[in-house]
Amino acid sequence: MHISTKSCSILAIFTVAALLRSVTSAKYSRFRLADVQRSSTNNVPCTCAIFLTGQFNRFNRTEQPKGNPGIQLELMQHYPCTASGNKQCSNKCLDSIVKHLPNSQNVICATIDRDCFRERAYLFYQNCAPRWVNSNISAGKEFCCQNDTPMRCSLMAELIRQSLRENNANNTTGTSSEEQNVSNR
Repeated sequence: MHISTKSCSILAIFTVAALLRSVTSAKYSRFRLADVQRSSTNNVPCTCAIFLTGQFNRFNRTEQPKGNPGIQLELMQHYPCTASGNKQCSNKCLDSIVKHLPNSQNVICATIDRDCFRERAYLFYQNCAPRWVNSNISAGKEFCCQNDTPMRCSLMAELIRQSLRENNANNTTGTSSEEQNVSNR
């Protein structure tokens, strides 16, 4: 009888262990399923982009930049969806973008779809989520582009001043000739 009691108690222990295992595995499989679902929605690899100041609002960090970036690099590396992962992504972007700095004026002017005057380029990144985050890192250089070609900003400023003077002169002479026509009637 002593052996049957031992075997019953061993059987009871195995039964309890089996029940606990099935309950906990179901619980953990729900967590794993939630992790898989979360990672599939946030499956954006570290992506870097350069946007000019005319494309985003520097004072509203939640507003996304408008238009296409001047430079965009998808690094195909996944970093953790944490503050440290974002920092790693930002640093990796900085390392990758620095290679383009010597030729940045030509690259930016050729890729943006508009003219720009004294705009700065800022580094943005995406990590996990498909939202651009401004890293607040800028090369400190101002870009001036006209018709997809780079220009010296001082030369472009002079061209803008001349154009404004001509428009003012045309408006002034146009008004006086119209006044003369009215007075001649």
